[in-house]
Amino acid sequence: MPAPISTGKILRLELENFKSYKGHQIIGPFYDFTAVIGPNGAGKSNLMDAISFVLGVRSGHLRGAQLKDLIYAYDDKEKEQKGRRAFVRLVYLMGNGSELQFTRTITSNGGSEYRIDGKVVTWDDYNGKLKSLGILVKARNFLVFQGDVESIASKNPKELTALLEQISGSDELKKDYEDFEEQKARAEEKSALVYQKKRTTVIERKQKKEQKEEAEKHLRLQDQLKSLKKEHFLWQLLNIEKDIEKTNEEVEAEKKSLEDVLQEQENCEREASRKKKEQARFLKEITHLEKKISDKKNRLDKNHPELLKLKEEMSRINSKIKSSKKELEKKKVEKRKHADEIIKLQNDLRDITRKLDELNEQQGQDGGGKLQLADSQLWEYHRIKEDAGMKTTKLRDEKEVLDRQQNVDSEAEKNLEENLQQLETRLQELGSQEEQMRARLKKILDTFGKQKEELSQVKKDLREMQDKHRESRNRYDSLKVKIGEIENQLRELKADRHENERDARLSQAVETLKRLFPGVHGRMTDLCRPTQKKYNLAVTVAMGKCMDAVVVEDEHTGKECIKYLKEQRLPPQTFIPLQSVRVKPIIERLRTFRGTAKLVFDVIQFDPVLEKAIIFAVGNTLVCDDLDEAKVLSWSGERHKVVTVDGILLTKSGTMTGGTSGGMEARSKQWDDKKIEGLKKNKERYEAELEKLGSIREMQLRESEASGKISGLEKKIQYAEIEKKSIEEKLVKLQQEKKIIKEEIGRVKPELEKLKNVIAKRGTEIQKLEKRINEIVDRIYKGFSESVGVQNIREYEENQLKAAQQMGEERLRLSNQLSKLKGQLDYEQKRDMESRITKLETTITSLENSLKQLQKEEADAKSVTEKASGDIGQWEEEVKEWKTKLEECEKEIQDWKKRSSAAATSISKLKRQLNSKEAQIEQLNSRKQEIVEKCELEQIVLPTISDPMDTESSRPVPYFDFSQLNRSHLQDMRPSEREKCELEFKKKMDALISEIERTAPNLKALDQYEALLEKEKLVTEEFEAARKEEKEIADKYNLVKQKRYELFMEAFNHISGNIDKIYKQLTKSGTHPLGGTAYLNLENEDDPFLHGIKYTAMPPTKRFRDMEQLSGGEKTVAALALLFSIHSYRPSPFFILDEVDAALDNLNVAKVAGFIRSKSCTGGRLNLDSDDGGSGFQSIVISLKDSFYDKAEALVGVYRDAERSCSRTLTFDLTKYRES
Repeated sequence: MPAPISTGKILRLELENFKSYKGHQIIGPFYDFTAVIGPNGAGKSNLMDAISFVLGVRSGHLRGAQLKDLIYAYDDKEKEQKGRRAFVRLVYLMGNGSELQFTRTITSNGGSEYRIDGKVVTWDDYNGKLKSLGILVKARNFLVFQGDVESIASKNPKELTALLEQISGSDELKKDYEDFEEQKARAEEKSALVYQKKRTTVIERKQKKEQKEEAEKHLRLQDQLKSLKKEHFLWQLLNIEKDIEKTNEEVEAEKKSLEDVLQEQENCEREASRKKKEQARFLKEITHLEKKISDKKNRLDKNHPELLKLKEEMSRINSKIKSSKKELEKKKVEKRKHADEIIKLQNDLRDITRKLDELNEQQGQDGGGKLQLADSQLWEYHRIKEDAGMKTTKLRDEKEVLDRQQNVDSEAEKNLEENLQQLETRLQELGSQEEQMRARLKKILDTFGKQKEELSQVKKDLREMQDKHRESRNRYDSLKVKIGEIENQLRELKADRHENERDARLSQAVETLKRLFPGVHGRMTDLCRPTQKKYNLAVTVAMGKCMDAVVVEDEHTGKECIKYLKEQRLPPQTFIPLQSVRVKPIIERLRTFRGTAKLVFDVIQFDPVLEKAIIFAVGNTLVCDDLDEAKVLSWSGERHKVVTVDGILLTKSGTMTGGTSGGMEARSKQWDDKKIEGLKKNKERYEAELEKLGSIREMQLRESEASGKISGLEKKIQYAEIEKKSIEEKLVKLQQEKKIIKEEIGRVKPELEKLKNVIAKRGTEIQKLEKRINEIVDRIYKGFSESVGVQNIREYEENQLKAAQQMGEERLRLSNQLSKLKGQLDYEQKRDMESRITKLETTITSLENSLKQLQKEEADAKSVTEKASGDIGQWEEEVKEWKTKLEECEKEIQDWKKRSSAAATSISKLKRQLNSKEAQIEQLNSRKQEIVEKCELEQIVLPTISDPMDTESSRPVPYFDFSQLNRSHLQDMRPSEREKCELEFKKKMDALISEIERTAPNLKALDQYEALLEKEKLVTEEFEAARKEEKEIADKYNLVKQKRYELFMEAFNHISGNIDKIYKQLTKSGTHPLGGTAYLNLENEDDPFLHGIKYTAMPPTKRFRDMEQLSGGEKTVAALALLFSIHSYRPSPFFILDEVDAALDNLNVAKVAGFIRSKSCTGGRLNLDSDDGGSGFQSIVISLKDSFYDKAEALVGVYRDAERSCSRTLTFDLTKYRES
């Protein structure tokens, strides 16, 4: 049944700042048939939007994205202003004459506010009030927008069904219908499944009944086997308990021995430590003393050149004193000689004077005793002598000349002989000095050579020492650097190694597995390592979970290890059995790739035995340096699994994993575990080598000592060279002087010889002259001689004259000698011999004072040296004593170390034995646990008693009651007896097992049969429940379906019944009074809402055609007929149409306008049961055609106010101008 129409209508409309309407405007009043007219763009459609807005239509249908877009704005700047508001108020005139106000406001924050008669209400209340007036906002039964007519005309059958469902309200049941339909399908499926389950359960129950009987027999045999196994396990446990007890006693004994040895080792280490402290103290004392000795020696070496200098100076002064003393002695001798010479000269002078006096006296005496000549004779003698003189004058002159020459040459000879003697004496002195100097030079050269050899040797030793020390220092520095680097590496490696308890337990578990099971090789991280550190992360990523896997020899070993891990409640571990693991071979061509790509397999070091495990872990994975190369290898052409050195993994499937976590980097550090051990060993080795090198200070002291010795030798050599140079210079001068003297001697000797020859030759000539003179004189004096009575005149002259002459000559000689002696005495007396001696004595005194000073300095230096030497000797003795103590201490340390090493060996041995015993106990406990677990698995309950001593344990350890065993089994047995008993148990069990295996029942049948009975009952109940549920859901589904069907068909029947009438009214004319035909057909009458509705309209004089083949105007008329029919089902009190006449010609416009007027104007709205299709309603139509709006009762003109830039309205009442 269509809903009754409300007799109310829209009275007026109030707008404020809505769309193009600025400020507050009142539009109306609206009559029963009001036409809204105005030019395009004036705001007609905005007026329709205002009515739609106030009646709750969403902004999306009002040509706005959001509510704020509906508020009037002059420009974009005004749009951006805050606090803008707008509202539309619709005043509705009720049938009883009262007014009802509907207001919808756009708030400043862009929301909607609803009011009824000024009171703020919720949307639900607002919508409910509109619904009560027949205004359906969701169905929009009051509104036809511009374009809706064309849309309806072009709808397909399914869309028409959806429109009809919306109008009828059956779409509200659509969700429930679909849900119940789905539930119904599920319930039917469930019911079918439960029925099948019930049928299967009945069949199974029949089969299990047969199996149950066979299983009961099997269980009896199982109980017998269980009892036998229980006895067997109990007997095994008894033997294990006995073995554990015995081994525990042995372990306790071993532990006691170990404690004793540990105590002994601790004592040894304590003593060794104490001795090391003593050794350090001794070394400190030795170093201190050696430093003092070195300092003293350095000071001695510094003083030694001064001492040498003093000695040299003393030697020089001594030499000068000696030479000065010699010179003084010589001068004193000369003085004495001089005094003696003076005395001698004085004596000689007295003697000469005396002789001269004697000669004078003798002359007087001789004159009386000799021959006296007469005067005549004497005159004759003088005449003859004169005559002889005249005759021998020439010869006498020649002789006198020769005599003078002879005298001169004799003086010259004498001088030459004296010179020669002096030269030869000087030459001898020089020879003696030269010999002394050469002896001194030889001594110096010998000492110089020895010192040079010693210096060369010491320098060589120093160079070797320096080289050795340099090498030692370099090695020391190198070792220090290496130790520092190792310590840094250890710190770096250990910095990221925070081994948690789980890892520690795993490592310990792997070590235990290696000890317990021979086939365990170890963890992958311990068995291999990357060839270079840069591959650590890449290998870690490539291996993945296999990195911590344990490599075992075979599958059996792996199972044993897994069993052990379960028993110890340790985390699960992956095992790789070498014998059974399946691996793909290495693809050789992957090794030929260019670039940095390599097989991960090729960058891992491992034992060849483990090759299969490594291939299993990494396969044919490639490693390269950068991501670009990895992408090319992995995703270009043939795909490969590639990992980069920084841990980015690219798989064949195209995935890429990167951004490694700290955990992955920490795992990569595990490769360094072995490296750490190696580094520790290297550090210990370097430290031992460093200890062997000794102290750098000792090296420096020895080097300093050698340098001091070299310095002393160099100074000695320097002084020796100075002395040698001085002696050589003196020797050169001596040689030169000797050469000059020899040259002088060489010159004087020939001259002397020549002079002697001349003197001898002249002497001969003088003798010849004397002989000739004598012959002449004898011839002249012959007569006189005879008269006188002498043989010849010479005899007279010799006797008389010669005597006188001789006396005269003697007197002359004595006078000359006296004169000479006086002159010589005067010269000698005037000679200053004393000043030279005084000067020499002063010099000697000064030199002796200097010598004394030097001797004092030397004595002081020697005293200091001797004291220092004494101190050095004393300190060296102390060093020897300390070194003796150090050696003794070293021996004691070595002895303690040997004892500690022996103790360590014993400890190691005892620990191995203890580990062996503990492993044995562990194996026994493991066997015990295996037996207990086997009993638990086989559900064998062993008899136990609680330990009376165990009162605190939260979980008491079971103590097995062995009293149920046979006496024979309780007795201690030898291994052979145990084996025999074991065989008996095995034989009995094998017999029972053989019999049980022959039965081969389904042991679960006992429980399964009862379970199947229960299951059958449950399945039956489930089946009944499923059927009941299916029926309930089907009833609900049918109820919803029926209701939906009724709502849909009610609307369809009403619309289908009215559409032909309305279409006829819209299409009839004077020419065609009957009009056209229109009807609706259902595609499926059983479920009409699931299928389409076919709308057929046949204009007058036209045959049947599809809607698509009609003209635009015909489609519009057909669509309006459908709209009016739909509106007649759920009529609203007013109907708003926006330019529905756009596609109509004038004839059809007049027909539609007439139809609307007939429904809206006087009498039309009150005729609720008219036969022309539909009820009356208020019409508000927007139209641009005068043939349409001239039939309205009032016009609302909309125009554009250019000054205010907004829309304005005018209302014009046409009823005043209608003909009555």
